[in-house]
Amino acid sequence: MRFIKNIPRKFISAILLSGLLVSCIREIDLALRVENPVLVVDGMITDEMPPYNVKLTYTGVYEASNRINENQAVSGARVTISDDQGLKTQLEQVLEEPGKYQTNDPQYWGRVGRSYTLTVELPNGEVYESSPEKLMAVPEIDKLYSEFTENGSGDQRVGYNVFMDTKDPKDAPNYYRWQAIGYRMRLATGVLNPFSGAMENKQCWQSFKKETIDIETDVDFDGNTIQKRLMLYSPAYSNGQYLIEVSQMSLSREVYQFWRRMNEQLTRTGSIFDPLPSPVEGNISLKTNPNKLALGYFGASAVSKKRLIIFETDEAKRQRIEVSSQPFIPTGGCTNIFSGTTPFKPSGW
Repeated sequence: MRFIKNIPRKFISAILLSGLLVSCIREIDLALRVENPVLVVDGMITDEMPPYNVKLTYTGVYEASNRINENQAVSGARVTISDDQGLKTQLEQVLEEPGKYQTNDPQYWGRVGRSYTLTVELPNGEVYESSPEKLMAVPEIDKLYSEFTENGSGDQRVGYNVFMDTKDPKDAPNYYRWQAIGYRMRLATGVLNPFSGAMENKQCWQSFKKETIDIETDVDFDGNTIQKRLMLYSPAYSNGQYLIEVSQMSLSREVYQFWRRMNEQLTRTGSIFDPLPSPVEGNISLKTNPNKLALGYFGASAVSKKRLIIFETDEAKRQRIEVSSQPFIPTGGCTNIFSGTTPFKPSGW
């Protein structure tokens, strides 16, 4: 202990304190919290052309490591959509996509004003049913337009903000959800043409979309025009064409509340000491026990869609895009290099 003589007293105290803290640490065996798998339902019927899809999965098991197992697809279920006039259609399981069920009757369309119910009979005999969901009308999108901006970040610094205008109907409560998706063409080089033996450039189309849940109620603007609502940011990677498609959907008050609560949980911030978020209750329950709920929601919605093609003609803006864009075309298969791409031209391109 001779070396302690040359150490200031405050450092000696710190060393002794740290030793006490270390000596107090011991391993604690925590009991695992195991949750039984819960049915998760994701589906909707619209007034657009069928087919309509429903996805069925089970939640995973919660473990002490804070890791949740991947959802398990539900196979062998009997899935039916019916309306308030007694018309129904059965969905068939899509074998290529586990857990996905799809209507196969091209004559079964969603109709404005009718109410729809989803029934799911599981292989174990349990039958879940949604509460009736009314398909409400939705106004048309009046206008889509874009504005050039350089306020992005990183390799997405230059691009376009896409805005929408629409007119809200007067003297009626309306609830909206918006979804937006964009497409841009990407190029790759170095693909061998098996017929000519030459190396060729190949093109593919990359999709990008707004990931947030975009919902609104007209309580503050009933009967007025919704102006310049931001739908999507489209980064400009090169001087070329961009296709944007916006969907405006009608919601019932109940499904609006569901998505609002879901949004609150997704944007919630807190500490590790805060209580765990509770599951967001939907509109699907076990027929023999209404207190046993499935997760998710089966909804009905009218849909208004509008497309916008962006092609920059202003030379000064084209030069700014060129400066910030990728300076070379990568080598290899186009769909292998860029994520979320397809070799097929999107509809409306």
